[in-house]
Amino acid sequence: MQYIFRTYSRGKIALKALCYILFFGFSVMNAQNQFQVRNAIDSTSIKIGSIVNYAIQVEGNKGKNVVFPEGDSFNPLEVLESFKIDTLDEGGKYRLLKQYALTQFDSGHYYIPRQKVIIGDKTFYTDSLALEVRDVVVDTSKTKLYDVKGIMSVEDHSETDWMRILYWVIGALLLIGLAIFVISKVTNANKSGEEMLPAYDRAILGLQRINDEELLLQNNFKEYYSKLTDLAKGYLDEELTHNALESTTDELMNSLKEKVKSEEVFIEKEKLEEFSGILKNADFAKFAAINPSEEVAKSDKSKVEEFIQLVHQGKPDLSEEERMQNEAYRLEKEKKEKQAKVNTMVAASLVILAWVVLLFFGMNGFSQIKSLVFKESGYALLKKEWITSTYGVPGVSISTPEILTRNPVKIEGQQQQVLSGNQVYLYGELKSKFNIIVNTLSFRQDIGYTVEQGVESVFKQIEQQGGTNILVKDEDFETLSGTKGKKVFGSFDYPIPETEKVINFEYTILIFAEGQGAQQVFVFYEQDDKDSKKVMERIIKSVEINKSDN
Repeated sequence: MQYIFRTYSRGKIALKALCYILFFGFSVMNAQNQFQVRNAIDSTSIKIGSIVNYAIQVEGNKGKNVVFPEGDSFNPLEVLESFKIDTLDEGGKYRLLKQYALTQFDSGHYYIPRQKVIIGDKTFYTDSLALEVRDVVVDTSKTKLYDVKGIMSVEDHSETDWMRILYWVIGALLLIGLAIFVISKVTNANKSGEEMLPAYDRAILGLQRINDEELLLQNNFKEYYSKLTDLAKGYLDEELTHNALESTTDELMNSLKEKVKSEEVFIEKEKLEEFSGILKNADFAKFAAINPSEEVAKSDKSKVEEFIQLVHQGKPDLSEEERMQNEAYRLEKEKKEKQAKVNTMVAASLVILAWVVLLFFGMNGFSQIKSLVFKESGYALLKKEWITSTYGVPGVSISTPEILTRNPVKIEGQQQQVLSGNQVYLYGELKSKFNIIVNTLSFRQDIGYTVEQGVESVFKQIEQQGGTNILVKDEDFETLSGTKGKKVFGSFDYPIPETEKVINFEYTILIFAEGQGAQQVFVFYEQDDKDSKKVMERIIKSVEINKSDN
């Protein structure tokens, strides 16, 4: 990397020399009336990772907007830096200089593609420029070699991944919700466990929980008596009167006396009067703020517990029918509680599953998940590390997400008199959702094979493969290096054999014919897959014809 940065610094100096090259000489000139566009590079051969300085100069009259190329238009070279435009005012004219620092990390012979410059409403194209990228020769007798280090992941902080943040936030909220849910269920489970106790046991347990020391020391007689009487009335409401909680003191005492009179419960008259006095003390404390002494308050608590015991002991034995009804009620209640526990476990499991899925999305990102699920989708292909290779003779240079596989083709019969070679390279097949075919033909002599003949043969090939409802359009096509051909595009339906499924394909085909060679590049993809369309456009844009093989 240090070598690269040193080269890059020296490259800035070389840009000045590049301006000199543009001023006194040029690699290509497009002139239309008063406008001239020139381009040049400071070297036609560099080492891997070194900088080649590329410049475009525009000369013309003032008043016209000039748009220089940006982005991926320099592919297969990488743009390290795009410099600001230098402007030189020469009276009624101007001279604009746009400079780029380019590099490539793979050795080989490359072409810097033609670049489009827009001046006003007119479009100009520079010529493509050849560039050799050489390997760096290493003297292993002097340079010590080391093992290759393992792959290390580097996080890209160039832009915020809002989807990943959203997954983390939703996952965190689900986790918090799950924690609250579990805590509440555990609390309710404890409460429901107490609710399974008989009314008498629950009442006694509630009395024991009343912290008389704390409440009375704080002089909080109102809360103390509220809890005391609520427990007592709750027990009576459930076991005896069924309206104790809504009753006043007088109404409750009258109801208790009726129960004693009808022999539904056996309570001594003195104990009824004693309980009535406790209720009146509670009314004074709650509604009139007239508090008894601390000793009386503690004594009232003991008397309430004693009264509840008297009621519990004074109830006559239940009949067999009443016992059956109570048992049926208890069993039904237990059944509902068990079902509630099952529902709770299912809900908790679903929440945990959702949280795990969101955590996986948050850690890996939606793009990796989508790529994993849709292996044949255009999205997955876009995310692969693309490879540029040359296939066949005459050679077709093309960038694809996967290396194409050679499919042997036998030249038989009359074809042997015409063809000296026919090579086919494939990725996928028609029944898959995306496929690529590169077909190169070598003729024994110049037979006058034309692009139009190639277009006609394409129709026959699609029909032979079983395509139906074929829609065809064509237009002239030119690669970035200037090779002219034909672009055929459209759609067709492909019924998958032995199934009822039909794939609706869109296709784009490039056809070239020159001298004793012809080339065809086929790209088929499923309709309505926007990512696959992007893959197709990237492939088509990368196609170049190696004329040296013709």
